[in-house]
Amino acid sequence: TTHIKPPFVSAAKKSRAYRMMYGLGSTDHRVNFILNNGDLAYPSTVPVLQSQIMDDQMDAAASCFLTDQVRIDKRKRTVFLPKVCDVYGTGDGLDCLSQCLVYLDEDDQLAVASLLDGGVVSVKFKRNCDEFHPSLTQLC
Repeated sequence: TTHIKPPFVSAAKKSRAYRMMYGLGSTDHRVNFILNNGDLAYPSTVPVLQSQIMDDQMDAAASCFLTDQVRIDKRKRTVFLPKVCDVYGTGDGLDCLSQCLVYLDEDDQLAVASLLDGGVVSVKFKRNCDEFHPSLTQLC
């Protein structure tokens, strides 16, 4: 057998003490809309976060991404969310939809509210894109 040498990292330990020491105390779902792998589902710009205005930048990035990616089919009573929203695997997707709703523009918020008021709504997750931007630009 061969031994793994740096720069490779060994798998994280599963003990509770280890998680308490190195795990995140809290998470922020908006980070999923800032991280950009360059595929066409994401914007061609990458924000450079500044500590003084980071919260506003994260809101803006989430709003920009979701406004572009969320699709609403009123006839089929279905809301299509980007695949990255499925990262938490929250079952039927309604929890994820409610988290995303605040970042949509007013017309889309009203359209989703109308569907929810009318009864059953299906939430589906789009597939990942296999095409990529040729380049990304820094968003200041």
